[in-house]
Amino acid sequence: MHFYEIKKDKGFSIIELTIVIGILGILSTIALPSLFTVIEKTSDRVVRTSLLQSFKECQIDIINDEEIPTFQLDMGTVRRNGYYKFYQQYDYIPRKDGSIPPTTLGNCLGPLGPHRLGVRKIKGKNKNGELWINLSTGEKIEKGNLKWD
Repeated sequence: MHFYEIKKDKGFSIIELTIVIGILGILSTIALPSLFTVIEKTSDRVVRTSLLQSFKECQIDIINDEEIPTFQLDMGTVRRNGYYKFYQQYDYIPRKDGSIPPTTLGNCLGPLGPHRLGVRKIKGKNKNGELWINLSTGEKIEKGNLKWD
């Protein structure tokens, strides 16, 4: 009869686990700020692209003599990244009772002319900066330190 000694797997010691967890903590501390910077820069590019896309959609409808030129709102971009708030402006003359004539979000033209679509950065680098685009002429407006380029 032969007897074999069964060797037990010792696994990892508590010291080894502590060292590995410490190293992972240090690496994540180094990597997370870089990741957040990349996310913010991507958000900046997506918002500028979205504004330009809205302008192009308006131009296509204006060229095609659409009765009411419109663009597709890309509000999901803002909800996902949380860096921006979208705004739409238009020129109007207040009515005698002080009310403002209504317009619909997504229309390229308002009561007295073209709409302007814009964003305000609410967090991150260049906070409170604004970008605006005239949906008829394509005129780009920058406020604060936020730039189109």
